[in-house]
Amino acid sequence: MRRALRQRIEIGAMLAPSVLLLGVFVLAPLCIVAAYSFALRDPYGAVLPGFTLRNYADLFQSVYLLVFVNSFELAASTTLLCLMIGYPVAYFIAFKAGRFAPALLLLLLIPFWINFLIRISAWVVLLGRGGLINQGLVRTGLIDAPVGMLGSYGATLVGMVYAFLPLTVFPIYAALQPIDRRLVEAGADLGAGPAETFLRITLPLSLPGVLAAALFVFVPSMGVFAIPVLLGGGKDIILGNLIVQLFLEFRNIPLGAAVSMLLLAFAGIGILLYMRALRRVEAMK
Repeated sequence: MRRALRQRIEIGAMLAPSVLLLGVFVLAPLCIVAAYSFALRDPYGAVLPGFTLRNYADLFQSVYLLVFVNSFELAASTTLLCLMIGYPVAYFIAFKAGRFAPALLLLLLIPFWINFLIRISAWVVLLGRGGLINQGLVRTGLIDAPVGMLGSYGATLVGMVYAFLPLTVFPIYAALQPIDRRLVEAGADLGAGPAETFLRITLPLSLPGVLAAALFVFVPSMGVFAIPVLLGGGKDIILGNLIVQLFLEFRNIPLGAAVSMLLLAFAGIGILLYMRALRRVEAMK
């Protein structure tokens, strides 16, 4: 009993700093935002103590519902494109790259060493009328004059895919790497072609990584702020832009806090759906 008690005390002592940091820097700010979401507001933007559900009720207005639709559409499009591009990349690194796989993974990691805003600002230069993309298209004769790419939905989507593509490749690669290659060989020996082997063996075994990648991309895509502003010109307002505007421009902190809590709820729902889908995939094995 003494030994078990001493082990519990040691474990508690080791976990205490992490728990304290999480409580101070994560849980406490989250509770403050949650409290603000139910607070009142005077005509000048000051937060008043009180309790009201009107901040959440206001989110059902058509103007805010349109923001939710835009956010979901952009996040879904980003997730789909990242999966379509990221899965073949992860498959190639896991099965075909051989000894070059670590170098390719390192190349995917290098962009994370550069500031996020700097990387997105580089796309402003590339997509500009005098940028490399327009110059290349003009020189190859595909277009007669530079076209305006910035300030469009396509430019925003390009930036989103660029930012979140590594978050797609890594979990899929982690799911593909442990697959026993003898299973693929056995499928070929039993008469299955490459496509059937992929659909019956490789894809089902890699589904946990695909689900994780979808979660890692979809949830942050709902609340991203810099990319729609820098590349899309802020034309299509999504949840991240809405939160910033409510806090800084409209001085409506309670409503901005309510939108933040709703975004957190979306993230929680996404995690729950991921865990449920993961259990089903594991049960199918």
